[in-house]
Amino acid sequence: MTRDHVLAWLGTRRPAPPQALRERLEHAVQQLLPAPSSPLPAYLAQLGQTLLERVAGKPKGGRELALDLLAADAFATYAFEAQAEEGSLHEP
Repeated sequence: MTRDHVLAWLGTRRPAPPQALRERLEHAVQQLLPAPSSPLPAYLAQLGQTLLERVAGKPKGGRELALDLLAADAFATYAFEAQAEEGSLHEP
């Protein structure tokens, strides 16, 4: 799987996230972690955890961290969605 694959998958999410959040998600995929070597759900969860650790590491941070927190939440949600989609592929 490549970053482009992750970005393409994110692009299929409905409803689509607001523009600012979408840009933050795309930035995270392109910049935060190496290209995914794990399954999509694990990679998305790892992105969310990385962003959440960044927010938690700045306890005096202000509103500028809000978008990172929203992105962390979105990645956690998307990790569950991806897992559910993969699970439905394996059901009889």
